[in-house]
Amino acid sequence: MIRTILFCFSLIGILSVVQAQDQQYEWAFQTNQFDKANDFSDGYAIVKKKYKRGFINRSGEIVIKPQFNIIDAFSEDIASAGFVNYQTSESKSGYINRLGAFVVEPQFQVTSPFQEGLACVKKDDLWGFINRSGNFVIKPQFEEANVFSKGKAAVNKNNKWGIINTKGQFIIPAEYDYLLGFSEGLCAVFTGGKWGFINPAGEMVIPAKYESASSFNSGRARVEVDKKFGMINKEGVFVIEPTFTMLHNFSHGFAVAKKNTEDKWGYIDIHGNFAIPPSFDLTYDFSENLARVRKNGKWGYINLEGKIVIDPVFDVAYDFREGLARVKQGERRGFIRYLPPLDEEIVIDQPKAKPEEVTVRKIKKGHFIKVKSPNIKLRIFDHKKIDGDIVSMNFNGKWAVRKQLLGKEAHEVEITIDQLLEDNYILFYAENLGRNPPNTATIFIEDGTERQTIVLEADLNQCDIIHFELVE
Repeated sequence: MIRTILFCFSLIGILSVVQAQDQQYEWAFQTNQFDKANDFSDGYAIVKKKYKRGFINRSGEIVIKPQFNIIDAFSEDIASAGFVNYQTSESKSGYINRLGAFVVEPQFQVTSPFQEGLACVKKDDLWGFINRSGNFVIKPQFEEANVFSKGKAAVNKNNKWGIINTKGQFIIPAEYDYLLGFSEGLCAVFTGGKWGFINPAGEMVIPAKYESASSFNSGRARVEVDKKFGMINKEGVFVIEPTFTMLHNFSHGFAVAKKNTEDKWGYIDIHGNFAIPPSFDLTYDFSENLARVRKNGKWGYINLEGKIVIDPVFDVAYDFREGLARVKQGERRGFIRYLPPLDEEIVIDQPKAKPEEVTVRKIKKGHFIKVKSPNIKLRIFDHKKIDGDIVSMNFNGKWAVRKQLLGKEAHEVEITIDQLLEDNYILFYAENLGRNPPNTATIFIEDGTERQTIVLEADLNQCDIIHFELVE
């Protein structure tokens, strides 16, 4: 039987001054010392200083100093990086670890992020695929190539696109002008000047008759007919008629949409009706439950209800990634952190509630451990650096501790697994972000016979989780 302990942090943030009740956001840090900064991915953001690039962490600290001309985001714990000879325009790139040291020496013309243990790289003007040791597992032979997804990769050979498996064998012949790769069992292909969809057997199951098309997402794909956009199902039947001049894919249950060229932008629901009225100059997809919108020439953010939660005060704004959004306001450039209202999540007792009923935030895959007794003692510390983290604790839907400051000394909580419940959990809910985000905590789990240690990390949109299995 699996028992569950859930660790969730609602990252509201600590300000250096008293937070006003209506505070919408805070500046996490500024990046004016750099010429450019990218969004966060896998804990790091790329920064540029003149011709050199490196990484900062989510506290704004330089973790890999700007030293590379070429760099990409970390993926599978390594990042492509390299150098350019600006006199000859020749480039060489390889892969670095999180210390900035090369684990694959720079020897390729172009490199891509690792995905599913493989990366496509260009050498001698052809693309192939290498493993994490830098050895070719699929020799360079393609004019173009995309990364692997679920064991398949789109490649271009002899100016036609097909799909290969991890052995380099074509499972979809290279006979298309372009294709997007498989998603939900179908692949959008471009042939004869039109877009259609094929199945894994290579059969055209939705005829190529669209001016443009996207991959399937939640059973729907966006297509264009006579310069109007709509959405079809997997039978090729329109579930949203092509009546929009602009339409995005669905994200968080909404799709960015615009009816006519002179109209404002809004968001439609799965039925094609405007759920968030078209009242914005420009809108983007939801990311981490927030979407950036432009109104009266300035950028702000709305929530899933369409309510403006960060006023349009920015000259430039980007999506929230890992709890931070890149913005520009006058001469100020950097990252902000959203401060949700304290009553945005209901924090009342809900006895025997499931974890997903206690919080609206995403839950990680988490950790799986075994315990030998239903009587468990938890000892909770702030992880490494004491930075003012405050948490509340909920056991099986009932709040056991409220607003406890974590420090060097352990705070102890004793629980007894209810063996009649399919899941037992303790929810750790951070009331702030501390001075060094993201929030982390060290947990000692003692069952009377052994102690196990877990380090947890979570942010505004994501919870960590430990699954417990009670064994004899």
